[in-house]
Amino acid sequence: MEQRSLYLIRQALTAVFKRWRLALGLFAVIFIPSVVGNYAQDPVYRATAKVLIKNVRAYPEVSPLPRPAPVDRPPNEAIINSEMQLMRSGDLLRRVHFELAAQKAEAGEDDSRVPSVRGLEQKVSVVRKPSSNVVEVSFRSSDEEEAINIVNTLVRLYVDYSIEKHREPGAVQFFYQQASAAKDSFEQADLQLERYDAAHGLTSIATEKDQMLRQRAQLEADLRRSEAEITELTTKVSALQAELEFIPEHEATEVDMIPNPMLGFLRQNLSKLEMERTRLEQLYTPQHRLVRDMDGEIAALKQQIVSQETSIIGRKRMATTSVRRGLERDVLETEAELGALEARRAMLTEKISDYDARIRVMHAKHYQVMRMRRDRTTKKRVYDALEEKLSQLQVSDAMDRAGLSNVAIVEAAALPLKREPDFKLVTLILSLFAASMIGVGSAVVTEMLNPVMNSELDVRHHLGLPVIAEIPGNGFGSGAGGSQRTNQG
Repeated sequence: MEQRSLYLIRQALTAVFKRWRLALGLFAVIFIPSVVGNYAQDPVYRATAKVLIKNVRAYPEVSPLPRPAPVDRPPNEAIINSEMQLMRSGDLLRRVHFELAAQKAEAGEDDSRVPSVRGLEQKVSVVRKPSSNVVEVSFRSSDEEEAINIVNTLVRLYVDYSIEKHREPGAVQFFYQQASAAKDSFEQADLQLERYDAAHGLTSIATEKDQMLRQRAQLEADLRRSEAEITELTTKVSALQAELEFIPEHEATEVDMIPNPMLGFLRQNLSKLEMERTRLEQLYTPQHRLVRDMDGEIAALKQQIVSQETSIIGRKRMATTSVRRGLERDVLETEAELGALEARRAMLTEKISDYDARIRVMHAKHYQVMRMRRDRTTKKRVYDALEEKLSQLQVSDAMDRAGLSNVAIVEAAALPLKREPDFKLVTLILSLFAASMIGVGSAVVTEMLNPVMNSELDVRHHLGLPVIAEIPGNGFGSGAGGSQRTNQG
């Protein structure tokens, strides 16, 4: 392995010394233009300006929703990123290009060296300073004056561009029209309320309604008392009538006693039954069913005769009961009082119905008043909101015309500019290394692609045969590639 490595190193050195013209030529072709271009290029300068994005300028929000935003809050990430996108926008860079061309034309200079919009997009850098609201805008150029002019022109146009993009075109006119319409609507509602007040009296409506409600409540209380009394008298009448049912209407004053006619009738029937039994005994035995039934009827009839009285009350002289007369008089008085109370209840019910109708009318008027007041309040609130928004937009528009914005140039680009590092020494070293490697590598590769064996080392390495002697190709001595080899096989 060591012999092979030594062989390869020797072959590489031999190839370099043999083809030194090729290696030197390639080295010169690569190294010399690189060095010349490296040292001939102009130095690059970076012009930087700093822009502060603050929150003192509060643009009014074109929205119907009242969302108050504190002015002292710091701008969030979205606001800063939006402003950075505005700085990188193609529209702004196009304006910068036209502004630079106009400056060149005004100065009588050739505008061919004005950077294009594409070039500005590639060379303009917008970076936010860490943990701050400052954005750094920079531009690289070999001309210091040009770099400063481009950066300062960009940030100056950006301030106006930011105001233009935040402005709401036509918002002032729109809110002026809406506020005028809201004012007319509010004045019309207020005029209607005044006319209604003159016709009906807003205070008298509420007072009269309250008075009617109090009177109706009094009538309802009287009605409830009357109904309670009616219930009490009805119960009393029912009790008196129930008591009358147990008191006879007349009572006897004189009584005549007569024999009991029922007793004679029963005895007559008993005689008939006994005669019938005698007839049955002639036909049947005493144990016959008909005879026994007849005996039972006779026994029952005798029992009835025993239970009857011999004499009963005959004629009576009747007269009206004094207790019943008193109860009937109480019933009549109670019914008369009950009728009066029912009439009073009907009258109170009619009055309450009349008050209900009048209260409904007053309630409708009161509802109309409340609706008109609510409508006027709502229109007044809308008018105040639109008027406030219009005032905000007018102030904002005036601030836009004055150039007041939430962005400010805190540091403009100025001389002297810091030169960009060119790394010429590093470029020189890399060029030297690359040119050397290419030159040497080309010589070695060219030699390796040549199939001719030039020395006894090539023969031994490639064929593996020993070399006894070398015969010079010209007959006088050995030379590089000019000898003949004799091999022993």
